[in-house]
Amino acid sequence: MDWIGNAFIVLGLWGIGSKRRGAFLFSIIGEAFWIAYASSIGLWSLAFICVVFLLLAARGYIKWGEAPKEAA
Repeated sequence: MDWIGNAFIVLGLWGIGSKRRGAFLFSIIGEAFWIAYASSIGLWSLAFICVVFLLLAARGYIKWGEAPKEAA
C-alpha cells in the first residue's frame, strides 16, 4: 500500500511540475493510501502529516481552477 501511495504522489508531483491541474488528484489519491497505511499500523504522526498534505493538494487543485484575477 505504501508503494502504491508513493507512485501516485510521484506522478502527481511530476504532473504539477508540468503545470497540469489534474495532477493534484494523483497526489490526493497517494496521500489517501498513506493515511490508510499509517493508520493501519498506528503511525498517527505520519497519518496526521499526510492529512495535511492531502488538504494542501486539494487546495492547490481548487486554486488552480480559479480564474486569474486581473490587475486594476
